[in-house]
Amino acid sequence: MVRRTGNRFSVSAMSAISTRGRMHFMVCTESFDAKVMCRFLSRLVGHFDRKVHLIVDRHSAHRSKAVRAWLADHQDRIELHFGPRTHPS
Repeated sequence: MVRRTGNRFSVSAMSAISTRGRMHFMVCTESFDAKVMCRFLSRLVGHFDRKVHLIVDRHSAHRSKAVRAWLADHQDRIELHFGPRTHPS
């Protein structure tokens, strides 16, 4: 038996798969925002000795000023590529 409070909670997960098939991920309980994205990017580039090319969607955190500033400071280590815009049916 597992006792639960019934309170809801949320978890965000970010992941990336390398060209060699290795999965890199991060799970967090706080809201996904630019701060969390920068933390994920920092951890991700720490795993590679070559420049990382990361394909992302157009989430507001991916396009935020804070993330753009972080990327400008690390442009020799990582580059984001945005997927196509999706339109609701």
